[in-house]
Amino acid sequence: MANDTNDIILAVLKFLDESMDDEKVDFSKVNEESLNVTHPRYCKVLSMMLEENLIAGLAPVNFADRQYTEYKAINPRITLKGIEYLDENTLTNKGYKILKEIKDWIPMY
Repeated sequence: MANDTNDIILAVLKFLDESMDDEKVDFSKVNEESLNVTHPRYCKVLSMMLEENLIAGLAPVNFADRQYTEYKAINPRITLKGIEYLDENTLTNKGYKILKEIKDWIPMY
């Protein structure tokens, strides 16, 4: 499904946004296997998302033999900043921005 960093971020944010009505969020549905990425990449992207306050509710789990932090889902959720990121980076919004930019380039008669 996802293979570049932004695709992973958008997939996780979209899942958490769609899970807001759920009593308990099954975060295992957006794991490295479902996103088709390596475990280290998945953990590093989650770390970036937490640092940027796009998501919350994950607890760090450190292992001495790893150069990266793993995360355990405690109460995973999207933040307001995550919702803004999702809104700004959806295809519809990207398309609208591109069309608006093209319109600005075309001289009016």
